[in-house]
Amino acid sequence: MTTPDAEPGSDEAHPLDLRTAPLASIRSRDLRGSDRDLWADEDAVWDRMHTTWSGLDAAAWHVPGSAPSDAGGPAWSLGEHVGHIADWQELAIGYTRRAIETGAWPSDTDYDDGNFDTFNEGRREPWASMPRDAILARLDAARHRLLEVAQRLSAETIRSDDGWDWVYPALHGHYLDHLAVIEPWTAELRRTGVAH
Repeated sequence: MTTPDAEPGSDEAHPLDLRTAPLASIRSRDLRGSDRDLWADEDAVWDRMHTTWSGLDAAAWHVPGSAPSDAGGPAWSLGEHVGHIADWQELAIGYTRRAIETGAWPSDTDYDDGNFDTFNEGRREPWASMPRDAILARLDAARHRLLEVAQRLSAETIRSDDGWDWVYPALHGHYLDHLAVIEPWTAELRRTGVAH
């Protein structure tokens, strides 16, 4: 809601609907800002992600070509992209619990010495061959469990450098990263008639 004293050009003066705004506009906003509702933002981008693939048939989920592999493997499918999001949420449940208990967040070197391309390439199964409904069930379960854990952290902790680097990417950040691939790919599947 715009307040009377909002400065022209500020986020407050121009509220953005994360469910429909261009991704570039969303990325230009400071979602880390103390004026943002972390959980409302997460929910909005989550809804957007689900809308993107709504109505696609099960076969469309495993059509390759949504994006090249950064590690030299075959091109990724929608199912692998969505499974990748679920996979990192499952990982984040563990490392966020550990951070709450010990105060220690992971480091990049915990994941193939920081080579996330090869780390992610090695985790494409079971998602590459998993049926759509099973992928979505795992994603829903992972998100629910991760939110339960992450919401035990204060907003200040999540917005800290360490928290932001590991909580935000498993939720909002990953959704936005993959929407840049998923939105045009699902549009292409519909345009070519691969999806019904």
